[in-house]
Amino acid sequence: MRHIVGIILRRIARALQWVKRSIVAQYQWLRGMLRLRSNYILGRWPGVQDGALEGKVCVFVHFDRRGVIHEFVLFYLQSLRDAGFRIVFVSNAPKLDPAGLESLRSLAHLVLRRSNVGYDFGAYRDGISVIPDLAKLEFLLLANDSVYGPFSPIADMLGQIDQGRAQFWSLTDSWERNYHLQSYFLLFNQKAIASEAFRKFWRGVRYINSKTYVIRKYELGLSRNLMKAGLRGAALYSTREASRLVIDEVDAGALKNGALDDDSKKYLKRMYGVVERGAPLNISHFFWDRLIVTMGCPFLKRELLERNPVGVPYVSRWQEVIAGVSDYDTDLITRHLERTLKNRVV
Repeated sequence: MRHIVGIILRRIARALQWVKRSIVAQYQWLRGMLRLRSNYILGRWPGVQDGALEGKVCVFVHFDRRGVIHEFVLFYLQSLRDAGFRIVFVSNAPKLDPAGLESLRSLAHLVLRRSNVGYDFGAYRDGISVIPDLAKLEFLLLANDSVYGPFSPIADMLGQIDQGRAQFWSLTDSWERNYHLQSYFLLFNQKAIASEAFRKFWRGVRYINSKTYVIRKYELGLSRNLMKAGLRGAALYSTREASRLVIDEVDAGALKNGALDDDSKKYLKRMYGVVERGAPLNISHFFWDRLIVTMGCPFLKRELLERNPVGVPYVSRWQEVIAGVSDYDTDLITRHLERTLKNRVV
């Protein structure tokens, strides 16, 4: 009897949590719909990048509760400059560290600080809004500080792009809910930028503080709207390709030979089963090491080291994995983790 009561109480608790989340989501949606300002920019500082905002432009979104501009972010920005991008740096932080601001101004064309509303898509919209003439862009890149890297030159990675195949690109894609390109690195060419679907999408972005809404309406919606308009999107490192690697490993006998320990075999078998069922996986987590070593992806998701939300094993090997393929200074990551992590050893 006590067991049955416990089950009922847990179900009631879950139902109440669902109701609470629904009410909060509806409240955030309503507040967002009532935000009628054209942007939420609070401050702007010119950078030292020469020339106009044309050619290759990157809108780069940042957040840090203390307003710190970490070294790994500065390295990423320098890599973008080396690849020829003019940078609009958009921070959702409550303030910007003065020393960090000066470092930013030495790298960026323009630095913006804004109210933290609308998550990354609100910040992307505000960053795009300061570009005088979108018609003068060759490429528009939307990126953020949710990754460490790059572990190799960005120009080398972008050299893989075939504009005959697609008009907008991401690092990785996802089949969760609907197929879409993940929004932490999105590159649009002239045809995509000039499309009415692209411009209509950004005109319609509202500043809503509901992560679920933003993912469903904007991260998924951007890919779906552009594809519906006849544009093609593609990932540089696709779920299909990563899944094929796992299948090939198993087919080659990885589960039978002695190269892997028992835990590695169990994990590979688990992934193989998921892939065979066609179930969606977040490849930036589950395939993180294969992305870096085998597929050549030059980035690692911060969330994997900071939280590892789905419990991917062997993440502690991140430093040796990166060092095996790159001369990237992994101390940039270590110093960031030492400064920000609590109750977790990586």
